[in-house]
Amino acid sequence: MSRGKIKNYYPGGNTSKGFYSFYDYLPYGAERIFVIKGGPGTGKSTFMKKIAYDMVDKGYDIELHWCSSDNESLDGLLIADLKVALLDGTAPHMVDPKYPGAIDEIINLGRYWDRELIEEGKEKIVVLSKSIWNCFNRAYAYLAEAKLIHDEWEECYLEAMDFQAANKITKDLIEEILDGEKLADELGKDRHLFGSAFTPNGAVDYFDNITEDIETRYIIKGRPGTGKSTLMKKVAESARERGFEVAYFHCSFDPASIDMIVIEELSVALIDGTAPHVVDPVRVGDKVVDMLECVDSEIVEKNTPQIDQVKARYNVVMDNALASIQQAKALHDNLEEFYIEAMDFEAIEERRVDTFNEILDWADIKGYLK
Repeated sequence: MSRGKIKNYYPGGNTSKGFYSFYDYLPYGAERIFVIKGGPGTGKSTFMKKIAYDMVDKGYDIELHWCSSDNESLDGLLIADLKVALLDGTAPHMVDPKYPGAIDEIINLGRYWDRELIEEGKEKIVVLSKSIWNCFNRAYAYLAEAKLIHDEWEECYLEAMDFQAANKITKDLIEEILDGEKLADELGKDRHLFGSAFTPNGAVDYFDNITEDIETRYIIKGRPGTGKSTLMKKVAESARERGFEVAYFHCSFDPASIDMIVIEELSVALIDGTAPHVVDPVRVGDKVVDMLECVDSEIVEKNTPQIDQVKARYNVVMDNALASIQQAKALHDNLEEFYIEAMDFEAIEERRVDTFNEILDWADIKGYLK
């Protein structure tokens, strides 16, 4: 039996609008959802990882949904073929069962800790927890400031944009991709996630992984304000009007903006290929769409001193935001130690094995097993 494939996503992110969540789209199509509760360091991520890799060994494709504040930690897992999802149900993505027992089930890892040991560290736990949130609030303030600076950056290019030329590129691209497809009776479905995140390791993306099976990738090049996101939104809307399901991958800096769309049924993706996630044409089927063709180079040249100054200010503020995210991660690692010491990980492993078997038994009854 061949191993299953892994796709990597982010269900939430550290953005200019604070922590922004598309968590509702994580258990996409799931009929059985396990919500895992417990403090930091209680083994929620390890619990999900072990189930994920056991499923991959059994030949099932899985989605791993990573934590934007900890590069090594999982926020959730989707086994689409079995219609099963596991979610971290703790802050900042508070999740409670909507249909307890019928669809959702809580796994409380707090059952497996030594309460007395945790209470001994109570004062330090409270201080660390408050310090972590202060770091995140500071990071979000920096990111909000960076967004205002980025808006200035965009204005330098908006002044130079030929929007009619951009509309023509968009129209031609829609015709090329949809090739005479007629309007459907109903809009195609939409799913919203992040394919990238602003993490303690800086900007990280999974665009290549997400699109590894996609035949045609349109790589949209440009600068801030040159219409890359608008183009993708219009293509996505046209595809949905023709009944195709579209996966939207939002910008991890500004979630109102789109970094990538994937139309699985057509094996087509459109990707913002500019910094911080540089994507270049390296595969057969990659095509570049250059939005700088819609820009008056003389106006850009006139604005270059301002662009350089704005870009420098932006980089300084983003560095400050990153330092705050990194400090939060360091404090969170310290906080985890209080819980790790108090956990009965052997009992948790037994619960994990029981959960894994429960998933297989349920999927067998439903007829979803291979």
